[in-house]
Amino acid sequence: MFEHNIDTIIHLAAESHVDHSFGNPYQFTLTNALGTQVILEAAKKFKVTRLLHMSTDEVYGEVSSTEKDLLESSILMPTNPYAASKASGDLLVSAYVKSFNLPAVTIRCNNVYGPHQFPEKIIPKFICLLNRGEKCFLHGDGTNTRRYLYAADAVSAIDTVLHKGEVGHIYNAGSNDELSNLDILKFILKVFGVDSTDDKVLGKYTEFTEDRPFNDSRYAIDSEKLQKLGWTYKTSFEDGLKVTTSWYSKYGEIWWGDVTNILKAFPDTLKTDLDKFMNRQ
Repeated sequence: MFEHNIDTIIHLAAESHVDHSFGNPYQFTLTNALGTQVILEAAKKFKVTRLLHMSTDEVYGEVSSTEKDLLESSILMPTNPYAASKASGDLLVSAYVKSFNLPAVTIRCNNVYGPHQFPEKIIPKFICLLNRGEKCFLHGDGTNTRRYLYAADAVSAIDTVLHKGEVGHIYNAGSNDELSNLDILKFILKVFGVDSTDDKVLGKYTEFTEDRPFNDSRYAIDSEKLQKLGWTYKTSFEDGLKVTTSWYSKYGEIWWGDVTNILKAFPDTLKTDLDKFMNRQ
């Protein structure tokens, strides 16, 4: 870092696919908790002037439809191994700020989507499956909702927090575009020119599967604190989805290569040294 005169770190590296965290929580802990600690140590050693840590709205846990959108001060109640590993990273960042005066800030986004995203995520996965003429898998009954933030708006939020955020503070970044997984499929089918309002037609493109071990009904965060720094999201879900669908239809599998395993309802998880050790017991 000295050699290249690096004074700023934007820490985005993470294991981020929730489904995989149920099958391999060790890898998520290793990357998202220990990996963050390694970054923090490097930042401390080389005395960076700013570190931005990327987190997620999932650290707050499930939010019922009757609850208000959660603030940055809300209690962390992660419900899956991925969210728990990210919450661990968040707490480490806060500890380094207090213990070592590390000039760090944290941003927690809701679901980000856009071109180039790995097809394990629901939007590119559905687009790739439809381009193959295959059905789209919906876990459970498909009614679980998430809020979606277009990639360009997420980048804008990161840039705002990086340059205007107060050291030691956490900032939520989210949109108001809350959609169920079934809604997502209907929107994508509409872009493909399919009448998804007809249940018989919709059934031709849908396959319901076993739900996750635990699938939060919804997440909801309040972004007012970040908005006070001048940020707001600008891309509607419809507009962002059109750009995303166009990109994957043209370049998706050329860019990512063979993604057959990734497009399964329950993709195979990578094996680690811990898995090999446990299998010997």
